[in-house]
Amino acid sequence: MNKIIILILSLLGLVCVFGQNVVPYPQQITLTNNCYVSVSPGSISISPSIQSTTFNIAVERYLNLFFPFTNTSSTSDKITLSVSINSDDETLQLGIDESYTLNIAQGSLELKSNTIYGAMRGLETFKQMIVYDVTSNTYSIQCAQIVDYPRYPWRGIMVDSARHFITKNFILHIIDALGYNKFNTMHWHLVDAQSFAVESTTYPDLTQAAFGPKAVFSHDDIQEVVAYAKTYGIRVIPEFDIPGHAAAWGVGYPELTCTCPDYAANINNIPLDISNPNTLTFLQNFFSEIAPLFPDQHFHTGGDELVTGCWNEDQNMVSWMEKMGFSTTDAFQYFENNLDVTMKVINRTKMTWNDPIDYGVQLSPDTVVQVWSSGADLQGILNSGYKSIVSFAWYLDKQVPDGNTHYEWQDTWQDFYNADPVNGITSNAQNIIGGEAAMFAEQVSEVNWDVRVWPRAIGVAERLWSSQGTNSVTSALPRIGAFSCDMSRRGIQSGPLFTDYCPLPEDLAFTLKPTMKLSKSEIKQILNN
Repeated sequence: MNKIIILILSLLGLVCVFGQNVVPYPQQITLTNNCYVSVSPGSISISPSIQSTTFNIAVERYLNLFFPFTNTSSTSDKITLSVSINSDDETLQLGIDESYTLNIAQGSLELKSNTIYGAMRGLETFKQMIVYDVTSNTYSIQCAQIVDYPRYPWRGIMVDSARHFITKNFILHIIDALGYNKFNTMHWHLVDAQSFAVESTTYPDLTQAAFGPKAVFSHDDIQEVVAYAKTYGIRVIPEFDIPGHAAAWGVGYPELTCTCPDYAANINNIPLDISNPNTLTFLQNFFSEIAPLFPDQHFHTGGDELVTGCWNEDQNMVSWMEKMGFSTTDAFQYFENNLDVTMKVINRTKMTWNDPIDYGVQLSPDTVVQVWSSGADLQGILNSGYKSIVSFAWYLDKQVPDGNTHYEWQDTWQDFYNADPVNGITSNAQNIIGGEAAMFAEQVSEVNWDVRVWPRAIGVAERLWSSQGTNSVTSALPRIGAFSCDMSRRGIQSGPLFTDYCPLPEDLAFTLKPTMKLSKSEIKQILNN
C-alpha cells in the first residue's frame, strides 16, 4: 500500500512540472490548449504604465526571480510584459484593491490592475506561470486568461520576535515569503513577558529587558521593515501585549508592573499595575512615539491571558480596586476604556485578542477582535457586531492543530487548508474580515522558522485568497507541492509534502536574508508615497 501511495504522489509531482499550478489558486483561470510562449533568461522585460519607486522595486525583484536556472538550452525572442495600472495612489490600507487580470498569448503579455498592489499580485502569478522543464532545460508559459482577486482583505501571519529575537534581515526574509504567498499583513508580536526589543527615545530603559544590546529594533530598523513590506503590498501591524504578559515593561520601569509572589514563578503571569495613574500616561506617551513608525490604521494591544489573581495579590491594586469599588473585570474594563482614549490620541483603531470579551469587558464597537480560542467564541463575537480575524485553527506551533493526528507532521497543512473561516458559522459571517496564522516562538528562532512555517502555511494562504469552493486537498496537493519547490528555489526553506524531485540551482544559498536591499533614499520615497 505504501508503495502505491508513493507512486501516486510521485505522479502528482510530475503533474506539477508540466501543468499550470498557481498558488493561491485564482478566482478564474482559462488555459489555452497547445499554446505556449517560449521564454529564456533575459528574454522578458516589464513595462509599467506609471512611475513608482515602490512598484519598480517589485519589478526588479521579479525579474531576478523568473529564471532560477540561467544556463538553459535555448534562447527566446524578446517579449514585454505590459503592466497597466489605473491609479498611482500608493496608499496601503485594509481593503485596498488587489485585483488583477493577466492575459498570456503568443506575442502578447498583459497585466492589468487598479493599484500597484494588484499588479504585485499579478507579478507573483506570472512568475508561477513560468514553468521550467528539467528534461529539456527550457522555460515556457502556457497561454491563459486569469481574473483574480482575494476572498478576504486581511490575510496574515503573526511573527513573534519577543520569545526569540529575530534580526531585521530575517524579518525581511519572512516578508519575502509572505509576499510570494499573497499574504498582505504581517502581525508583528514585538513585546512579551520575556523581552522588550523596541527602541524608545521617550523611555530608553525599556530595552533593559532586551535579550542583549544587539537584540533591539531601532526606529530605522522598523521603518526599513515597513518600507520593505510595502514593496510586497504587506501591511505591518505592531502588537504590544498588555495588560497581561507585561513583565518586560517592569525591568526598566519597575513601578509599571505588579508584585505578586505567589504568581512570580511564571513570568507570563505578571501584569501591568493599572492602579498607578502614571502607567496610563506612560503607555500613551510611548504609543505616541511608536505609532508614527507604523502607518497602518490598526494597532494591536494584546489583551490575552490576563492573570487577575496577580491583581488580587498586589497591594496597590487591591487598595485601588477597593477604593474604586472595582472587581477585576471592572478594572480590566477601566484599562480598556483608557486604551480607547489613547487610540484616539494616536489616531489608530484598536485590535485585541478575544480575551477581554471572555472576561466580560465591553470593547469599543470599532475594535477588531482576533479570535484564538474557538469557533464558538467567534460566533458570539460576530453576533456582537465586532469585525473579526480568525486564528484559532491556524496555530503553527501546535503538533495537533485541529484534533487530527498525522503520521507526517507536515500533513497538518491539510488541517489548515480545511479550516475555512466560516466553518460552523451560522450568522453574521460578513463580520469576518480575514485571518492570520500564528507562529509563537517559544521553540522557534531564525534557525528553524522557515521549516516550521512552510510549506504548511501555504494552505492558509490559499484558504484566505481563493474562493470558498476551492477546497479540495487532493487538487491542492500537487499545486502546493510545486509551489513549495518554487519557494525553495527562491531561498525559502520550504520542504516537500510527497515524494518528488525538486532540482535546485547549484549556487543556491539559504542565506536567511532578503532578496534585495533597499537604499535609504528608497526607504524614504516608499514611506512618503
